[in-house]
Amino acid sequence: MDDSPFFHNIYKSEWQGTWALWIVPVCFLIYLLLSTTEKDRRASTQPVSAFLGGWMLFWTLETLADSLATGPLSRWLGWQGTPAGTGVMLCFVLLGDLRVYQLVFRIGRPEDSFARALRRAIQWTLLVPIVAYGSDQALRLWQPALPGQVLWLIYELCFFAVALYLRNVWIESQTTGSPDATHNGLQRVLSFVAGYYLLWATADMLILGLGLDFGWAIRIVPNQLYYAFFVPFVWWTLARDR
Repeated sequence: MDDSPFFHNIYKSEWQGTWALWIVPVCFLIYLLLSTTEKDRRASTQPVSAFLGGWMLFWTLETLADSLATGPLSRWLGWQGTPAGTGVMLCFVLLGDLRVYQLVFRIGRPEDSFARALRRAIQWTLLVPIVAYGSDQALRLWQPALPGQVLWLIYELCFFAVALYLRNVWIESQTTGSPDATHNGLQRVLSFVAGYYLLWATADMLILGLGLDFGWAIRIVPNQLYYAFFVPFVWWTLARDR
């Protein structure tokens, strides 16, 4: 059992939880706003291209709002540890998953309308929270004293499984009208998503199962992948050569 709080303290710091997560998105936002290519993409008459341009701009702004609202803003407003703070955090967790589903369903089936893809994405967004919460409650009937972090471990493992399903099954059977480059790009994006959820789950298993402070250091990596690098990775994979 490692009782050192060193990495835990770093992880819980405002520097790690907010400002270190802003560096890449702020730089990428400046690029999106100033680049002629990206301005033309957002103004494109091609629906998928315009969607991708708007998607990147919107979710870059949402990423910045997420780490601010769930960190310093909640602290300044006195919401941390309150139902209001939990509600804000839950909303952003769901939005973080929605961005993945929306991208996959809109780009994977370009013949579907924006509204239809969004409806499908919203429906899928509810799947993991419902399964994770139900599983957590069932486990607590057996072990009422389980730490709260168990819920997040279940959530992470569930989304890891969903990302693999979308990558290996849904993309293969449901995508239509997409060129091979887009098909392969979506698979790489879903591998990226599965990767950061697996890293989160691994870190939580080390923390919960072995009490290792180093688990908090591992958690910093998927935080960066999720907040800072996801939208730029989508640009690199799906938009750069479009």
